[in-house]
Amino acid sequence: MYASHLIAHHRKIEVEFKIHGQGNLHGDGMAIWLTKQRATPGPVFGSTDNFEGLGVFIDTYKNQRPGVVFPYVMAMLGNTSVTYDKDHDGKDNEIAGCSARGLRTSSNPTKIRLTYFQETSLKVDLLYKSENEWTECFETGPLTLPSVAYLGFSAETGELSDNHDIISVTTNNKYINKGYSEHGSTMTTDNGMGRGKGKQFNRQTEKGTWKWFFFKVVVFFGVLGGAYVGWTIYRANQRGRF
Repeated sequence: MYASHLIAHHRKIEVEFKIHGQGNLHGDGMAIWLTKQRATPGPVFGSTDNFEGLGVFIDTYKNQRPGVVFPYVMAMLGNTSVTYDKDHDGKDNEIAGCSARGLRTSSNPTKIRLTYFQETSLKVDLLYKSENEWTECFETGPLTLPSVAYLGFSAETGELSDNHDIISVTTNNKYINKGYSEHGSTMTTDNGMGRGKGKQFNRQTEKGTWKWFFFKVVVFFGVLGGAYVGWTIYRANQRGRF
């Protein structure tokens, strides 16, 4: 699933999702993409390999990566020539990552938040331990993404089965002005959770439009009433002459 273009200079993306299924064996996981092109189906969590941009993977099935607890969340930066190392769960491709034991089986809402500042950092936080407790997964050093990118989501099950549900997606443009601030529009999907400043801006604009409309109506009837009074006085004066 791919959305429209995003300006990726400074941006926060928050996704509520749910990974669930039956049985003890499940996989393989899901991915969040910020890539230069729309992807097509492929071997990397259901999407194409050799991509250009960022992939953040929520990997729920362990292949050959000893010493790492799964589920595992990691980021990979692609430049069209790098191939994802699926046999080793992306070990050689990882720029940062963290274990997230309990994420798949959590009874709380599960969310991931990506905060990106161009050529400064990418920070990924997770929410799954409790309803309002965000946990930092990792924060990178400077990295560069395509200035205009597609935001997308994909998932893969392979020989096993699992459900990967996207419940809501919220994006905010970020800018730096004596600290970090939020600015710009908000995009939501599905149940519309996270509707923020973008929606409030629309309401304010709509309210201003109605005020201007009623002002013009009042002015119109005022002019019309004045013209009627003037015409009445004129007719009365004309009759008085005769």
